[in-house]
Amino acid sequence: MNPVDMIMLIFITLTGLCIGSFLNVVILRTLSGESIVFPPSKCPKCGNKLKWWHNIPILSYIFLCGKCAFCKEKISIQYPFVEFITCAVFIMTYLKLGLTVDLIFALIFFSLLIVIAGTDIKEKVVYDAHTYSLIIIGLLYSIILTGMEMYGSYQLFGSVYFGNSWFETVPIIQSLLGLFAGAVIMELAARLGYPLAGNRAFGEGDTFIAAGIGSLFGWRAVLAILAVSVMVQVILTLPMFLKKLYDKHEYKTFISISVFITLATIYWICEGCVLADIHIAYRISAVVILALSGLYACKMIITGLKNPEEQTYLPFGPAMVIGTFIVYFFCNFTQFPF
Repeated sequence: MNPVDMIMLIFITLTGLCIGSFLNVVILRTLSGESIVFPPSKCPKCGNKLKWWHNIPILSYIFLCGKCAFCKEKISIQYPFVEFITCAVFIMTYLKLGLTVDLIFALIFFSLLIVIAGTDIKEKVVYDAHTYSLIIIGLLYSIILTGMEMYGSYQLFGSVYFGNSWFETVPIIQSLLGLFAGAVIMELAARLGYPLAGNRAFGEGDTFIAAGIGSLFGWRAVLAILAVSVMVQVILTLPMFLKKLYDKHEYKTFISISVFITLATIYWICEGCVLADIHIAYRISAVVILALSGLYACKMIITGLKNPEEQTYLPFGPAMVIGTFIVYFFCNFTQFPF
């Protein structure tokens, strides 16, 4: 890495840490209804105004041993965690995109996603101002790309080409399709909760989050992100759901889900190394047993959901944020606009 690249990486790292500190302010003051500018940073417990050395990202938390310098009350782990995550996202985005216009849009968009996840995790609230901003950024970016493509076509050929292939790939159309796909899929999934449990399966804010993701990345990418988000949600919530069943002595549901997970794991392991050499009748039997255990587990879950006292709303927004980062940074997906 040459000196210029090293300097830029250091700059992006410091910027990510500072923005992460600012995002903490946005999350907390959005929830409290305060201005994100005034008053200056203060301890939420004792109200004392913080000095500048109390606000150094991550380092201040370490040097203060996670306690307020005035009242010695514990400082939430949220502060260094959000700063670290924001910094990591900024670094990975810069390494992926370089110093480009795309980088600016991506960093703003990803910062908004972190804020949305923060408010959703703390209070299970998603604010319209944040989700609408996601959609606006996605549409604005696609409009700029479309204008650049049209200008480039005019410069090369003296006119703008409007053939079928152009309409299939033009950024603004892909953005609108992504917005529509994200909103429709999430809204349909949310309304499935009515016949099953008597209320929405997901909050209304989740529909707008999916629409915002689709507006920036397009319909193909939002489908992949939503699929990964579902898996993330299952991984994050299943242990908590099982613990709740056990604590409430819902042993039938607890055992049925545990048996299904165990059988599914055994089947998955055996599929690649054992079942391939077993007679087809035994393989069919294994699938039938797995299916029956899964159906019974679903029946027990739905029965529990129909009891209003047992319903627990689990926000899906953070899972979509994590799913976006996983697909964008770690999956070999070629349909992203940048």
